Amino acid sequence: MSIIVTGKQIEVGDSLKEFAIAEVQTVLTRYMLDVHDVTVTFTKDAHHHFKVDITLNLGHGLLIHAESIEVDAYQCIGHALGKIESQVRRYRSRLRSKKRNHDDHEHRAERVQKFVIKAQEEDTQDDNPLIIAETVSEIHTLSVGDAVMQMDLSVSPVMIFRNAANGEVNVVFKRPDGHIGWVDPSLKLA
Repeated sequence: MSIIVTGKQIEVGDSLKEFAIAEVQTVLTRYMLDVHDVTVTFTKDAHHHFKVDITLNLGHGLLIHAESIEVDAYQCIGHALGKIESQVRRYRSRLRSKKRNHDDHEHRAERVQKFVIKAQEEDTQDDNPLIIAETVSEIHTLSVGDAVMQMDLSVSPVMIFRNAANGEVNVVFKRPDGHIGWVDPSLKLA
């Protein structure tokens, strides 16, 4: 397992790196997580606040992500790791389950390319924003419960996945009322 501590447009000193690594190792030991790698990234915003993004890669496309913004970089790490601990406690049994490591459905991921769609000439007003691609993503075969868990752990508002029960592409998303929405195009209305 590797723990990578970096800074975006700021220099991360040795004492901050050592503190971040020690704190991450403490959390990993406390919850006995089998983590492939950890990335801790520091940035500084225009108001001179530190922002830390922590991502734990558990393998099989499962990521745990948290971020925090604070005036002090050391407090920032503590708050982000507190969020990760909260997420891990919520899904502890699922994350430790041996069944998770040997699921009945295959762990086949489909790579999906996102595209940049340029505004047409008549769509140059401010109310028509440009759609921008950031990364290539993967569509994993998951149960609905696992997709909701992965969406919650990655702090993402939406999760596209192939439903293990029927093989169809499904979507789960966070609704404005705080509940989870699920779109399954294979379900027929009566």
